[in-house]
Amino acid sequence: MHVVMKIARIASTAVATAWLAASQLAPVGLVAQTPQNAWAPGKTADGQPDIQGYWAQRNNVTTYSLERGDEDRREHNRITGQRAAMGKPIVDPPTGLIPYQPWSKKKYEYLLSVHTGPTRIEDLDPVARGFMEGTPRINLQTGFQIIQAPGRVVFLYEYGHHFRSIPIDGRPHLPADMKLWMGDSRGHWEGHTLVVDVTNNNDQTWFDQVGAIHSNALHVVERWTLTSPDQLDYEVAIDDPTVFTQVWKMAMNYGRNRDKTYEQMESAVWEGNRAVEFMMRPGDAAQKPGQ
Repeated sequence: MHVVMKIARIASTAVATAWLAASQLAPVGLVAQTPQNAWAPGKTADGQPDIQGYWAQRNNVTTYSLERGDEDRREHNRITGQRAAMGKPIVDPPTGLIPYQPWSKKKYEYLLSVHTGPTRIEDLDPVARGFMEGTPRINLQTGFQIIQAPGRVVFLYEYGHHFRSIPIDGRPHLPADMKLWMGDSRGHWEGHTLVVDVTNNNDQTWFDQVGAIHSNALHVVERWTLTSPDQLDYEVAIDDPTVFTQVWKMAMNYGRNRDKTYEQMESAVWEGNRAVEFMMRPGDAAQKPGQ
């Protein structure tokens, strides 16, 4: 009997040790996805997995710089007075850097070098100029509400009145020559995962505030997976063969807001916005001393 109990204690300790080791291997800031058969979400009236509700990012990821880390975040703090987020969303390549081709890397580095004092309006973050965020950048901003209807999933973003109405009825994309700020989204379900294919992007948006560029050949594939009642995992694959050397990926997760009194704020962004005036001022002063 004592031998059996001793063996049981040893086995229990081994299992606990293995669990602890496995948990320590999970990426910092990202929660490992739950197997699809481990938990089943409810269904909408038309049979979609129900992901409706208010959601907000849980990884402390910033839109200031996707790859630069502490250095740029300190700069963001100095310029804005806001505490900068510290999460880094790029999971592939393992370097956490955007895999630019030589020509596009040169352009990115130029935009990065002038982003705190641009002298040309086109060198300033498009969002600071009042343009739309683009996809996937909008998913890093504030929170959003998801609404589902037969044949459609709608994302209502708190930031800047952005929204995405995504058909899931199998219709084709728009003609290739129609380029949009938020791209053209078409979705379908793979089990509990909403897969969204985003094409028809224009070349005017950036992935962050410091010059992470792309062309109008940008192709984005998003995967939204409800892994528990209160967690929505997000993975996005980004391809642009004219700008990048490979497909690269970001990942993060979102938590559900269960406050029944919650309402999204109206974040108009542009009304009374003087960001361009203040951000261009250092460059103007450097170019025209005394004025």
